[in-house]
Amino acid sequence: MRRGAGRIAAAVLAWAGMADAGPAPDLGAAPLLFDWSAERCGRWDIPDAPARFWRDAEGRIHMIAGSDQSRQSVGPAADRLARVCAVVHRGADDPDPAARNDRTWVSSIFTRDGLRIEALGHMEYQGDRHPGACAAGRYMACWRNAVVALESRDGGESFARLPGPPVAALPYRYDPGQTRRSGYFTPSNIFEADGVLNVFVFAEAYDAQRRGACLLRRRVDGGPGDWRAWDGQGFSARFADPYRGAVADPDAHVCAPLPGLDATLSSVVFQPATGRFLAVSPRVGRDAGGARRAGIWAYVSRDLIHWDDLGLLAEAPLLWARDCGQGAAYAYPSLVDPDSPAPMLDRVDDHLWLTLTRMRLEADCRVGPERDLIRVHVNWPAQAGSRPELAASGPDRPDPRR
Repeated sequence: MRRGAGRIAAAVLAWAGMADAGPAPDLGAAPLLFDWSAERCGRWDIPDAPARFWRDAEGRIHMIAGSDQSRQSVGPAADRLARVCAVVHRGADDPDPAARNDRTWVSSIFTRDGLRIEALGHMEYQGDRHPGACAAGRYMACWRNAVVALESRDGGESFARLPGPPVAALPYRYDPGQTRRSGYFTPSNIFEADGVLNVFVFAEAYDAQRRGACLLRRRVDGGPGDWRAWDGQGFSARFADPYRGAVADPDAHVCAPLPGLDATLSSVVFQPATGRFLAVSPRVGRDAGGARRAGIWAYVSRDLIHWDDLGLLAEAPLLWARDCGQGAAYAYPSLVDPDSPAPMLDRVDDHLWLTLTRMRLEADCRVGPERDLIRVHVNWPAQAGSRPELAASGPDRPDPRR
């Protein structure tokens, strides 16, 4: 996984106007939160989704970076975690697209007490794996995605699929003749703001659904059926399940992507000192000079609807925009403050972590199972108009809970 580290390090950018910030950190040598070579419980025990953290009722820190057989790491602090090999959730490999229970990644976590854990699952119906389900017979062509509700009543030791319709699904039945992926993907972390829960999902264009990042919201004391999506004016769009009865007007049951966001917001945190929401997105975009660059981009908002693009935080080859000459690709960014007093570690100071999955590229440029989860320090000053930068190290601030 260290091959090409020098080139990757050279690609990590400081912010414009901050040339005196010091040398950029080396992503190829960043500290590990999960070391695949030493900690894996099986060949495909991999970090395959953004890392999510929470504190349990005993003060321990849990982390899930879900795969289709999701496991957790647990320890006294975010940088002292040990892998637990028990699978906390996996889908049922159900061949019926109506069940929305084929392969599921634990993608989002929310808890207030560390005992009852609500979660959202990124559920892939992989029609190519089920005989006769999809004429194209290829993963990407046959992929239909939905977001489903999960819950743990044992502090995160296990998660069960909740009954009822999915949280987010297209109002159209699965088409065996589809030729590209469709549905709602990669939910962000669940985060609380002004007494409601929020989560971003990414919608692919399909029929009436436009492509882009959608924001969903529900009451904190609500349930899976209470999520509503932004419709362009307010949160009134309700997803409909076409397998539970005819949908009279399916076009009314899709979400309106937020303006200015052309990729998923994979992680959102709140900075109390400024009243700002900070977010990161893996994407290929254009910098201030108009050049196209792949990497992790930073965003900021005060109302969750309107977002300012602060530019490229770290330039790096992405899983879907890889550079075969570098030897590694990156995906699934997440922000977390390891010293945060919040149960989800999502109320942040001006020093926090960016976590990323680093994937070794095989000789043919394919991505295999060798994937580590890394952490990089981020300085994001708690000042109006401030922009973040990666740092080689962060302050040594003992956590009084440890």
